[in-house]
Amino acid sequence: MSLIKLQQITDELEELKYQGEQGIPILIEGRKDEEALRELGVNGPFIKVSGTRLSLSEIALRASRTSRVIILTDFDRKGSELAKRLYRDMQSLGADPDLRIRRRLMGMTRRYIKDIQSLPSYIERLKLEVCPYPLDNI
Repeated sequence: MSLIKLQQITDELEELKYQGEQGIPILIEGRKDEEALRELGVNGPFIKVSGTRLSLSEIALRASRTSRVIILTDFDRKGSELAKRLYRDMQSLGADPDLRIRRRLMGMTRRYIKDIQSLPSYIERLKLEVCPYPLDNI
């Protein structure tokens, strides 16, 4: 089971990485989320919701300058509310906000983590479950 989950999460991260390489902005909550995603090989471009003087409406307006935006807020109540509001605001501005990766990652990890910054450690935990012994002796 862990191997399947690890592969599914890896597939989602590969998709996120590809979308970022195509220049599609990834809307995240803050600096720690960006650090975690970069650690996992996802290099943005990122738009942070927290730690800015901009209102959510202004962030939605900025993000809507591109036709497509990926929303990847945390999996807790606050993150879900942010995602819902940003989705609605960006859609009303004519953008195509994408929640699919967030929904799939949340579905796979909801019982174990609640935020994006926890993804790297969760993935490491899954790797240890799949292969608990170091492979350098082989």
